[in-house]
Amino acid sequence: MGYFTRVFCKANNRPSVKQILDNLNSFGYSVTSNLNPDELESEDWANFELNYKDGKLPILVELNQLENSDGLAEEEIEEFKETIGKPGLFSLSKKKVLTQLEKTKFILCNQLPISDIDDDGYDVNGELMQIFVSECEGMIQCDGEGFYFGTKLILKE
Repeated sequence: MGYFTRVFCKANNRPSVKQILDNLNSFGYSVTSNLNPDELESEDWANFELNYKDGKLPILVELNQLENSDGLAEEEIEEFKETIGKPGLFSLSKKKVLTQLEKTKFILCNQLPISDIDDDGYDVNGELMQIFVSECEGMIQCDGEGFYFGTKLILKE
């Protein structure tokens, strides 16, 4: 069983897996993926395994582009919108999250292997999400926690 984190991104462009790995490695992590060199360079990737430590299960990284996900991304956004509900007059956090969901172009979805992950894995996942927050105008969502604006929890689940 896994634990899911997501980044709902408004940008049109996304980094290649090589750029992601280079960025994470520049933070001092020693990460690799299961992709070949040509796949690493492509910005048109859909998923990969993020290996953060020998002997540990990888973080499964998936990218769901709206209008190119067989409806999966759109369905996920609609489910979150239904769960959140309509904002009240003073529900600024709800409005911020709903606006982000409305403007989302793609979703980065990370499945963490909770039965076999350590602090390094959680740290790598956090940095990965921050890359998409800063580079792709993203907003983080973590299962069982809620939505984050930057590192601040703004809407609990």
